[in-house]
Amino acid sequence: MAGLALVLWIGGAAINVAFDWRTGQDDPRYKALSGVCYFAGDARHYTRIALNGYSDYDLALQPPHYTQLNDRGWWPLFPALSSGMMALGGGECSGYLVNALAFVLLVPVFQALTGERRALPLLALAALPFGAWLYIGGADTLLLLLSGLLVLAVRSGARRPRRAALIALALGALVGLTELHGLLLLPALLVWSFGLTAARLWVRPEDDIRSALRIVFEDASPAWAPFFGALGIALGAAAWLYQGSGHYPLWPLMIHRTRWPDEFVGWSVSSFAYTFHSALRMAWRDVMSMQALEHAVQFAGMMFALALSFGRVPPLWPRSEHIVIPLPWRVGALTLVVALFASGQSHGFERAVAANIFVALAWHRLVFGMPGQVVSWRLTSFAGAMRWLWLLAGPALWLLSFLLLGWQPIL
Repeated sequence: MAGLALVLWIGGAAINVAFDWRTGQDDPRYKALSGVCYFAGDARHYTRIALNGYSDYDLALQPPHYTQLNDRGWWPLFPALSSGMMALGGGECSGYLVNALAFVLLVPVFQALTGERRALPLLALAALPFGAWLYIGGADTLLLLLSGLLVLAVRSGARRPRRAALIALALGALVGLTELHGLLLLPALLVWSFGLTAARLWVRPEDDIRSALRIVFEDASPAWAPFFGALGIALGAAAWLYQGSGHYPLWPLMIHRTRWPDEFVGWSVSSFAYTFHSALRMAWRDVMSMQALEHAVQFAGMMFALALSFGRVPPLWPRSEHIVIPLPWRVGALTLVVALFASGQSHGFERAVAANIFVALAWHRLVFGMPGQVVSWRLTSFAGAMRWLWLLAGPALWLLSFLLLGWQPIL
């Protein structure tokens, strides 16, 4: 945890230097505000909400509900915690302090999730793919932490199903109140619940006289924990959407969709291909813009999520390492790509990848293996070469996300 805190401080300092270089060109007085506390990503919006509450007016004084994201487009849990940190004396960097606390708490959560006790594999959390978004005063790290606790609660359903289900419901509600991207966990949790139910039906003893309906719905089933976790996420998000509903029903969700309209046509392969092919072509010709850079990074994120979704799927090389990626983890990574393709909106995709607990768990397992497993790191072996490739993908994609934090390296 101390090592992760040190890396967080170093990464935050690098982000601040980038913002000071960029904003100081416009006006040196901008340097009075920290990049990780105010300028990067949505940090300034969370800070304003934590300080003044939800204002419910359009900051740009343009027609509401259509062109600008209202305050309630930011989910409430993180600004509430930031406000509490302000009351304790956190000042303008209260959101960053909340984020830092969530960041270092990822270590014991991942230790419990992976069974890993060595320092370096846990310190690798500092280089999670696209993890630069976890180094600022935003809600992404909190979403990752709460999602990890939710997965822990679901896994405990095999021992204490009733208690696990209730805890998963509460944690799911917190996830639903943290970020819109929490909704992307629903398919994986529902697949997890269905898988546990199917396993109870298929492997029951022959002398078990209970009906299939009773086995499915009895309260001792561990399948209730992931189901209640998904229900909690849905209820938490729905409660915020209902509370924030204005003249147009569920307008926060509508505004989030129309904030970056028509990046490509949803479900259209040709529109999707044209959008990202043009960005990659500009990058190849060294004619870049911030939009082209953003699309190029998003394309890298899509390839990464797809690789996680289908990595280690049989058939495998003979005598290859036995590394199991659970189906819910694969579904969690694949959901990101399907949601992007269906919505026609790719903005923030790399943030969704960084804050997805199933992506983080799958990447960590591919790099360091299963609990207690001794894996190969020899570059002369296929498994070792692939392992180094997966490991180096972390810092490489971290640096790509560093370029998208809002400081505009390409003018």
